[in-house]
Amino acid sequence: MTAPLRIWIVAALVGVGSPLRSEPLAQVLACDTLVNLRVLMSTGERAVAETALPSHPGCRLVPRGRIAAAEHRAMVGGAPYECLSVTGESACAWIWP
Repeated sequence: MTAPLRIWIVAALVGVGSPLRSEPLAQVLACDTLVNLRVLMSTGERAVAETALPSHPGCRLVPRGRIAAAEHRAMVGGAPYECLSVTGESACAWIWP
């Protein structure tokens, strides 16, 4: 196998230059309680949830760089949720998975 062919195969497997690969979001949806997060998630779409944020006082957007380790974990209906510590805040935040 020639070197250019090997490079192309590796690039295809890794996804280099793939338009389907999405970059991580700069901000995450975070709520003070798991109940607040699940109510916000009921739409099933992040864009809709972001527009609904003003009507959910316990939820907000948090820069991804402020998110740290998991403090609490829960399973609801077979789906895992994590309350992650947020730099500069005293309580963890439940994050949209």
